Parts: sequence; structure tokens; C-alpha cells
Amino acid sequence: MNEEKTVQLNNEEDERHFSVDLEIGLTSAQVAQRNEEGLVNRIPKHVSKSYWRIILDNVLNFFNILLFGLSILMIIAQIEITAFGFLFILIINIIIGLYQDIHARHLVDKLRVVSYPVVNVLRDGKLQQIPANQLVLSDIVKVDLGDQIVCDGTVLSGSAELNESMLTGESVGVVKEKDSKIYSGSYVTSGRCFYRVEKLGKDNYAERLQTKAKEFKRGKSEILNTLNYIFRIISVIVIVLGGALFISVISKGNLVYPDVMEDSEFQKTVRAISGSMVAMIPTGMYLLTSVTLAIGVIRLANHRVLVQSMYSIEMLARCDVLCLDKTGTITDGTMHLKEIHQLSDTSEDEIKQILHTLVDATGDNNSTANAILTTCGDAHVIKCYGEIPFNSERKYSAVFLSDGRNVVVGAREFLGCKDEEIIRKCKEYERHGLRVLLVGQTKKEVSIKKELPKLEFLAILVIEDHIREDAYEIVKWFNDNDVSLRVISGDNPISVSQIANRVGVPGASKFISLEGMSLDEVRLIANKYTVFGRVSPEQKQVIVETLQECGHTVAMTGDGVNDILALKVADCSIAMASGTDATKNTAHLVALDSNFGSLPKVVAEGRRVINNLQRTCTLFLTKTVFAIVMTLMFFIVGLVKITDRTFINYPFITNSMYLWEFLTIGIGSFFLSIQPNEERLKSSFIVNILKRTLPAGLLQIIIPSIFFIINLANPTALNDAGLGYEAAITFGILGFSFGSIVVFIRTCWPFDKYRLGLAIAIVVIFVIAVCIDKFVIYDNSLIKTGGSRSIFTIEYDLVTKDNWWILALVCALSIPTLLLFELIANASVNRLAEKNEKFRGAIDEDFKGSTTSSK
Repeated sequence: MNEEKTVQLNNEEDERHFSVDLEIGLTSAQVAQRNEEGLVNRIPKHVSKSYWRIILDNVLNFFNILLFGLSILMIIAQIEITAFGFLFILIINIIIGLYQDIHARHLVDKLRVVSYPVVNVLRDGKLQQIPANQLVLSDIVKVDLGDQIVCDGTVLSGSAELNESMLTGESVGVVKEKDSKIYSGSYVTSGRCFYRVEKLGKDNYAERLQTKAKEFKRGKSEILNTLNYIFRIISVIVIVLGGALFISVISKGNLVYPDVMEDSEFQKTVRAISGSMVAMIPTGMYLLTSVTLAIGVIRLANHRVLVQSMYSIEMLARCDVLCLDKTGTITDGTMHLKEIHQLSDTSEDEIKQILHTLVDATGDNNSTANAILTTCGDAHVIKCYGEIPFNSERKYSAVFLSDGRNVVVGAREFLGCKDEEIIRKCKEYERHGLRVLLVGQTKKEVSIKKELPKLEFLAILVIEDHIREDAYEIVKWFNDNDVSLRVISGDNPISVSQIANRVGVPGASKFISLEGMSLDEVRLIANKYTVFGRVSPEQKQVIVETLQECGHTVAMTGDGVNDILALKVADCSIAMASGTDATKNTAHLVALDSNFGSLPKVVAEGRRVINNLQRTCTLFLTKTVFAIVMTLMFFIVGLVKITDRTFINYPFITNSMYLWEFLTIGIGSFFLSIQPNEERLKSSFIVNILKRTLPAGLLQIIIPSIFFIINLANPTALNDAGLGYEAAITFGILGFSFGSIVVFIRTCWPFDKYRLGLAIAIVVIFVIAVCIDKFVIYDNSLIKTGGSRSIFTIEYDLVTKDNWWILALVCALSIPTLLLFELIANASVNRLAEKNEKFRGAIDEDFKGSTTSSK
């Protein structure tokens, strides 16, 4: 274990610890004993959805319980079996929801095994890689750059710099040396060390913090918040109106005097209440949302993308800015040491020896170190007595040679180079898209706690990145789909700009170096440039936050510890599986094949999910708005005449809505939800829904209302035989059923081949269903349904040659009426948006002015 000697450790504070040989670690017998004692690191299993939560969401939610309760009341009232069709829809939705949610969970759990944290543990004298949940008390664990600390413990040897921001909120690196305490949840930003495991499972500091937390903070989700808000409102309305209807029935005397109550009257009352309540409840909307998101998780899993937060798919859809590093995205992460340009009399062979010694001593395992090893790995290793591993903030590493020379390798801007000729030569390389590092030496002390002394420069290392073969096509996809790119790199901005320009990143010539900039200065320029170079982790975070403050939805990709702070604040964070454990644990999504080329598929899937949800939610909520308003209208009419017991029931029963529910909401919404859709999202989820729901709901309310108003104005206008009220009900059912087709077609607009074919199919099925109901069932009296001989409770005989034109005229006018309502709604929303934009613009100007003055 490097130059460390074999040491025996005895812990006087805790007698449970074994005396451990630092060269051997625990033996197999000791590990077996720990397992028998139960002293194993059993990590609580964090899953996106527990089975109990899946059951609650899909089966035992408020609306489902209410619907099952209504069905029991209908059974008591001996309502005909055809009225229970809503249960068929409900059960099918539950089955589909359960299947998709459980399937998605199994798939995610299976993929999690691939990205599950593993640790390097010393056992029987050998370093072994094992899952973190197999660690036992007293195990000796080795950690390197990017590794996350999985158990609390004490450093036994070596030195490492840890970031404890996940525990303390402070991102300043903390140096941990021998006998220092380290805590789970922190991660290594430089160096390496061996530590002893002293806490297990829920006793670890990070787990105790999570246990103490009063609530789990979910990722941002406008959909989740909006749907919960909508469901709360609908729940209150359903309870209030349901209670009011029940009280009305009691006031009418049906339940107060059951001995004089006629069965047919009781059935009519139950039909009215169930028809109203079932229509009000957006059956399956929450389930369809869950199913659509679950399908998104499954599709992403098929693209080898692990979704760690289901609602992060939503943020993908809204993403309009993607921040990425050059390395591992535009380039494939492989580097080649192209040239060693000598600046002194030191021979190239000796420089190679120094470089090999530095990489060997620091243990750095990044792409730059690997490129150096490939070229210099055969060179002789010089004896040394100390090292400083690379750190993304310092931008250099160092090795202390036994001959008294301290050699530093790093970015020229951070090594204090003032030589104009060296700077000119470096910039010449950078203009060709090449990376440059300087090799310098000094006899003076080099320490991370002190400023670097003046260096004598020995050579320029010229490193070439390999650009991905598909980088141009990937960048083009984002350009064509309204996602702008920001390249944020620790490299020199000139070379990064050249590479970004080669692959077609728009505005790649707008680059800037953030070296030496304060965080306030970064905020002022973060939205003005495309390429940022020499960026520190804190500066990356500020760039993301500033873009968000400017109204952008920001996705961030990363694979290193220097990306973690930015990943934590991004709206959607995507880590590469080849990255560090700490990075993968922070991100919402993990690309398991570490393939940047999968990102277009990821964003496209997010857009498909949310765009289709907006369309389908409109169909559900239109019926809910219709039912609430119609119920309220008939309730008020009933109140006026309640004293003489001539209460007017809600006119539509569950069967009346079948054409609407089965066709446009059931079949239509399902097929809309699975269609590919890569349109960029505009406006908010609730605004997009309401802009279509309110006009559609208003249209559906007006259509049957016209027929009831005609009947009130002239009782014989619709039927000369005194059946005007029954005719108004029939015309109303036919009218809002046709209106639901109009709303569905409008929801499918603008048409593509898929949506046009779907709209035609729904119209054809509608016509066939009505024809079967009329000519097969009604004419032959095959079924008795609520006083009618039609499945849909339509009295077709009441539509005659004298009054059919009224129905035709109302249906024909429904199309321009809907477009007019939408025009008014859009104009109102646009006016509100303009006012909001002006207000935000004024706030931004005040913000800029105050920031500039403070600067």
C-alpha cells in the first residue's frame, strides 16, 4: 500500500473493531463472522415507487373509491347492468396502470443494479470490488477521485480532499488526512486514501440526516403540482355537489318516507346522482398520467437510460438549454498526447520520466492522465516523496522529487506564466482546437494552502481530443429542435470554441474564460456567451442558476465531480455511467452506455410524454367541466321548486356519456398518449390545458342547454306530442356526443398522418356505434335501459323529419363556435402573458441596474 508500513490498529473506544493489518485488511473468516453477527452495511432500498404507493395510486385513490361506492348504490337500486359501463373503463385503467407501473419499477430496479455503487475494499491482502451493501464493520476501503464515501469512518493512510456539500451545504474542499473522520454522502475531489468502516446502514451520518428530514423533497414537477391542484378542486366540488344532491333527495321525501317511495322514482334519483357524479370524475386521468410516464420510463430504459426520478421526464420536455462539457460529449473522452514541445535543455526522455512519475504518484485517472500514461508509460519512474493530485479548481497537479525539485503540470493560466513567447505558442495550438498544459519546476515549497511560486517551464504538452463521429448530427438535432447548447469546460476557451465550431454549435465563436472571475461577475455574463472555459465547479453552478433566472429550463450533463454542483441545481441532470459514483447518485437520469448520442432520444421521449398528456388531459377535463356546470344548473332549478316537491333531476345518466367516454376519452386519449411527438413545449402545463379545456367545456354545456331552453320557451317546439323534455334530453345526448368528436378532432390538430388516421377512425366508429344502437338494438327492442330501448339512452323516435334540422344546425354551428371560444381564450391568455413579460422585463432591468451599481 504505497510506502505505508504494516500497522496494527486497536480501537479502544469500540471493542467491536478487529485489529486490522493495513497490508491485509479483513480476512475471509473475519468477514464471515461479521455477516453472522449482522454487522453488514444494509443500505435502505430507495425506489421511485413502492408497491403500496402503486396500489394506492392505481386502485385506492379517492375517485376510484367514490366510483365503487356509487356502483354499490346502483346495485341496491337495481339499476340495469348496461349502466355499469363506467366500471369497465375503470377496471381496464386500473389493470393497465398496475401493469405499467410495476413493469417500470422492475425495469428500473434491474437497471439500477448496473449503476449500483461498488467500493474497493482490502480483504485477504487484495483489493476487491464489491457492492456497497456487502461492506462489514472494520472493512478497509480505498477511495480515489470521484468516489463517494458510503460509510462513516476514519482515515488510516493517505490524504484526500473531500466535498461535503451534500451534508453541510458548503462546497469548499476539506482535506482529510490520517485519523480524520469522514462521513457518508461526501465525495473525493482529489487524492486518495484508505479508511476504516465504523458505521453501517442507517447509523451513517447521511442516512440519519435523511431520517430526520420531515419531508422528502421531490424534483420540480409542474404536472404533478397541477394535477394535484386540479384533483383537489374537483374532489371538493364532487363532495359538495354530491352532498347537495343527497340533501335535495331527502328534502323531496324519497328517503324520509321510504314506505311511500316508488321503486321507479328511487331508481331515477340514483340514476341522476350516479350520472352526475360519474361524469364529474375524470375517470382514468390520473391513471393515464401515471401510465404515460411509466411508458416513458420503459422506453428510456430500452435506450439504456436509467430514470431515477419519474417526473424528471417532464423537465426534459421543457428543456430549451442543454449545458454540457466538451469531454465525453462533443469529444468521446479519449485523448492523445500529440507533442511534447520542449522549452528548456531538459531532454524529452527526462520529461517523460517526470510525467510518468507524477501520474504514478498522484494516482490521477482522468483522460489527461491516461493520455500521458499511453505515451510515457514505458519511461523510468523517479523516486519522489510527495504529491498533489489534480483538482478541478486548482487546475494543476504536482509531484515532489527526491532531488529537491517540485514539478507542477497544469493549465497555463493557473501556473502564473508571464512569458509572452510561451503564451503565443500556446494560443497557436489552442486556435487549432488542441489542449495545452505546461510543465514547470521550482525548488521552492509547493502547497495547496499557498500561492504557487514562480516556475521554470520545461515543456508544453499538446493534447488532442477525439471528436465523436456522430457529434455533428447530434448537435444538428438539438439545433433543429429549439434546444440551444452551452459548452462549459475546464479547458482553454479558445480550443473548446474551435472544437464546438467544427461540430456546428451555433454561436461557438462567442467564448469567454472565467478564470479569476467572481461569482457575481459570472452572473452578469452567463447569458451572453455560448462557450465558457476555465470554469470552476461553483461557476458552473452559477451559470445554470443564471440561465434559469432568465426563464430557461436547463438540462445539464456531466460525468465528473466538478459537475456535481451544477447537476444538483439543473432542472434535469443527466450523468454518464462511466462517470463517478457521486455524479450518478446526484443525477435524475443516468446514460448507462455513457453515450451522448442517446440524449436526442431522451429529450424526444420527454416531449412525447408531456405533449400527449396535455392533449389527453384536455379530453378528460372537458367532460368534468361539462358535468359540474350542468349539475349545478339543474340543482339550482331544483331548489326553486323544492317546496312543492317537483324537483327536476339531472337529466343524463351514466349510459348517456358512453359515446363520449368510450370513444374520445377512452380509445382516443389512449392512442394519442402513445404517439411520437417532438414538438417543443410552449407555455405552462395548466395554461395549455385550460386554453383548450374551457372553450371545449363551454361548447359542450351550450349544446344541450340550447335544447332545454327551446323546450322551456316552447314545450312543443321539439315534439308535438308533449314529449319536449324527453326530446331535449335525446337531442342533448346526440349533441354533446357529436361535440365530443369535434373537440377530439380539434385536439388532434394540427394533423399528421397518425392523428388524421386516428380522427377518421373515431368518426367511423362513432357512426357505426350509433347505427348499431339505432337499427339493431333500438328498433328490435333488444335492451331496456332506464326507460329507453337504447344503450346510449337515446329515444331515436323523438328525432323526426320536422325537428332534425334543429339538431343538425346546432351540431354544424358547434365547429365555428369552438374556434371562436378558443380565439377568445388565446387572446386573453396572450394579453396576460404580455403583461407578465413586461413585468418580468421591468424586474430584470431593476436587477441588472442594481447588480451593475453594486459591481
